[in-house]
Amino acid sequence: MVGGQGSRLRPITYDVPKAMVPLRNQPFMGYLVDFLRAGELEGAVLSLGYLPDPIQEYFDRKDLNGFSIDYAVEDRALGTAGGIKNAEGYLDGGPFVVVNGDVLSGMDLRVAIAKHKESDALATIVLISVEDPTAYGLVEVDHEMLVHRFLEKPAADDVSTNLVNAGIYVLEPEVLDMIPAGREVSIEREIFPYLQAERRLRAHVSSSYWRDIGMPRSYLAASHDVLSGAVGAHKNFDYLHVDPSAVLGKGVKILPPVSVAGGCVLENRATVGSRSSLGRDCKIGDGAVVEGSILFDGAEVEAGAVVRGSIIGPGARIGQEAIVRGLSVLGAGCVIGEGNVLDQGVRINPGVVLPPRSMSF
Repeated sequence: MVGGQGSRLRPITYDVPKAMVPLRNQPFMGYLVDFLRAGELEGAVLSLGYLPDPIQEYFDRKDLNGFSIDYAVEDRALGTAGGIKNAEGYLDGGPFVVVNGDVLSGMDLRVAIAKHKESDALATIVLISVEDPTAYGLVEVDHEMLVHRFLEKPAADDVSTNLVNAGIYVLEPEVLDMIPAGREVSIEREIFPYLQAERRLRAHVSSSYWRDIGMPRSYLAASHDVLSGAVGAHKNFDYLHVDPSAVLGKGVKILPPVSVAGGCVLENRATVGSRSSLGRDCKIGDGAVVEGSILFDGAEVEAGAVVRGSIIGPGARIGQEAIVRGLSVLGAGCVIGEGNVLDQGVRINPGVVLPPRSMSF
């Protein structure tokens, strides 16, 4: 399910589909396909809507070694269930897995599939425990792991569980017959409550790594986790990845875990601090500092500028001695003039140009 507009990640997603935002310089879609392949699935149908072309172009260039990719493109928003229904023609008539396109998970999908097959459920929903349940819709289950009740973002006094919907489902083909074709339908609000009432909706609780990458804070956290090897790591994992084509000046400091893509230029005395990811052809100027941040392809940080804990879109430029920090997000091609200070989650839309020393907040 990768058709959403990614509104929570704007302004980045005005130009980059959420499914293509990079983690350690690999599009998120790459991790999602790896997750499905590890679950021993043979292929995927991508339910697309918003900005579908970059996703299709990515897979057109990628060797998937026999893993099939099909595309079900919506001409209008169909919702979570409507998007599944729109992909029906590509399915083989057996049980299938649905994964939200903003879920980074380290779980073993094979376990959830096996638990589903052992039951008489028409749908199995994967649940995960979270520290702050009030930020999510909660799911109550009984001793048989049947879903008992859904609670939509309850107040603290009403919290009865810390289990939330992980956005991963195993469904029987009969569920498709319950979804009206050609209109917007929510599986969470329209289909699951019916299955719950019929006692045909079960839960599988996972204790594995899980993160929703759909918001700036959680996207940055996911990037940090991937860079540090908390998820997606392998036995030859490289905590300090600097592409051989990157150019490093004198006195450059690079503090792992870090990923520096090809074509990057780090000028004299530049510092790339821990938990940073630099996309292709980024430029870090003389004495500039980047720490705990994601820079998309072609971003530039000029001499003496500082970027901390922020997300810098493709081709954006931060002028000399400017400061960008505090979970700020810059859209594609915007320019932050010399000496500006951006803090506290400021979001700058694509193409905006801030004159030198015009802003401090």
